[in-house]
Amino acid sequence: MKTVRKFEFDLSFDQPAARPNVRVAAPEPEPEPMPEPEPAEPPPPPAPTFSQEEIDAARHLGLLEGRTAGEMDAMQRIERRLADTVERLTHDLETLKGAQQAALGQIERQATELCLGVVRQLFPVLSARSGTDEIAALIGDALALAVEQPKLTLLCAPGMTEALEPVLTEAARRSGFEGRLAVRGDPTLVETDCRIEWNDGGLDRNTGRLMAEIEAAVARGLADFDRRFGGDGTGSSGALEESR
Repeated sequence: MKTVRKFEFDLSFDQPAARPNVRVAAPEPEPEPMPEPEPAEPPPPPAPTFSQEEIDAARHLGLLEGRTAGEMDAMQRIERRLADTVERLTHDLETLKGAQQAALGQIERQATELCLGVVRQLFPVLSARSGTDEIAALIGDALALAVEQPKLTLLCAPGMTEALEPVLTEAARRSGFEGRLAVRGDPTLVETDCRIEWNDGGLDRNTGRLMAEIEAAVARGLADFDRRFGGDGTGSSGALEESR
């Protein structure tokens, strides 16, 4: 008769102390997971290929772009040179304009001084030549202003009384003056001057004062020239002073 034996899986279920010679195997560590492989880089694209026509077209385009860039650079240099030239010419023209204005001002000044010198030479002659006519005109103006006055007196150089008495009488007759008339000599007056007086007014002809007014006006004009053109007031004035 067979003996029945329990199947114990070849394992011992006894306590460790009861089996001192049995070693318990240590648990093996779990293996680390394998790193995921990096994705593979895509293969490089194939090298481009160009036809001969495309190469010729690209070369032609490059030549055109280079020529255009060169022309633009040349034009910019030309424009800069033109701008510099225009600026320099403008400065030169301004300088020439100032010099021309100064020269014209000097000519104008000298012409004015020359005219003044001529007037100084001719004024006494013209005054003497037309002195009687000028005095007659002054008498007419005085009679028009003093027609209602009771008396009118004409003062003149002592040597002019006989010549001016008939002039005054005739002028009074034409104007209708009915007052008294008198002609007296004044040694302070020259032959070309006279003074007409009435009660509340009078007129006079003074060639010396008239010449002084002309010279003062010319002097103001010359001073204006000097201010405008930076003159120093010198010129032909010294020579003209000698013509007085």
